[in-house]
Amino acid sequence: MTFSPGPMTMFLLSLGLKDGLRKIIPAQLGASTAYFISIIIFAIGLSSLIRNNLVLMQAIQIFGVSYILYLAYRQWTSKGLPINHDSSSPVRISNERSGALYIKGMLTGFSNPKAIIMFSTVFPQFTENPGSRTMDLIVLGLTFLFLQFASGCSYGYFGQRIKTALENQARQKLLQKTIALLLVGVAVMLMRPISTT
Repeated sequence: MTFSPGPMTMFLLSLGLKDGLRKIIPAQLGASTAYFISIIIFAIGLSSLIRNNLVLMQAIQIFGVSYILYLAYRQWTSKGLPINHDSSSPVRISNERSGALYIKGMLTGFSNPKAIIMFSTVFPQFTENPGSRTMDLIVLGLTFLFLQFASGCSYGYFGQRIKTALENQARQKLLQKTIALLLVGVAVMLMRPISTT
């Protein structure tokens, strides 16, 4: 789930394309902060409230699927990925400071429907035993944060490595279509029926 395409992975891929792996770290740390706060919020009981409300769970699911399909449409119809061709300035961060990238990463993390669905519907399925609930949440949370950080860095590194190849317009279009199809696949996986039992 953490390695599947989504708003955060696409954001980090784009940063990797423009500025290289080192420049995605502030955005990645912002996302990790957002996910950490979200895990704490759901750990203190919001997940049970959401889980016992079928209408709310379905609303979250519909929002998440719709947003991912919207991202897929944007990828499919995009005119091109922004690539920084200014090789004389390796430290340029698209005119954005690290603080601004951190905030962008945090906002993208908070609004990521994939993460909301993960914390509200997937995590609770593995924390049923009251005696080990706290430890289960700690293990799940740390595992998610580690995998999410590895996923973000992988997408950023991938963006950095394919930057030269994507100067070819046909290859750029092929990548965009592939990402769009992967996003549709994620949306289809999230369309599973929801049950509160």
